[in-house]
Amino acid sequence: MSIDIEATINERIKKIPFFSIQVDESTDVSDVPILLVIARYLNVNELEENLLLCYPLTKRCTGEDIFNATQGYFCGNEIDWSKCCGVCTDGGKSMSSCYKDVVVQNSRSSCSLEPLLHPQTKFNREAFA
Repeated sequence: MSIDIEATINERIKKIPFFSIQVDESTDVSDVPILLVIARYLNVNELEENLLLCYPLTKRCTGEDIFNATQGYFCGNEIDWSKCCGVCTDGGKSMSSCYKDVVVQNSRSSCSLEPLLHPQTKFNREAFA
């Protein structure tokens, strides 16, 4: 069932013109860092918010690790970075350094990361904040 839900969300994101993500890293009760990526998008005139990715990270939880996990999921599921109109984080150290890693990794990536650095869209951004 969860595979069907994930596939449905991924298909919706592929069809829409833009979406935003909220990225958070947290540690569970067994001391394993977990990356959560929540997607917000417009679906039939309704703003939806769904868990896109829940991924265990290594003990070394850097911005690069966070970026690589997100990048791997997006590319593996053919989600286009150019549709990402915004990224929200909690401002923690690993999240803040993620932006530096986005710039460094941009040259190595086959996906477009421009929306993360300079988000541009005709849609009202306040709806995604």
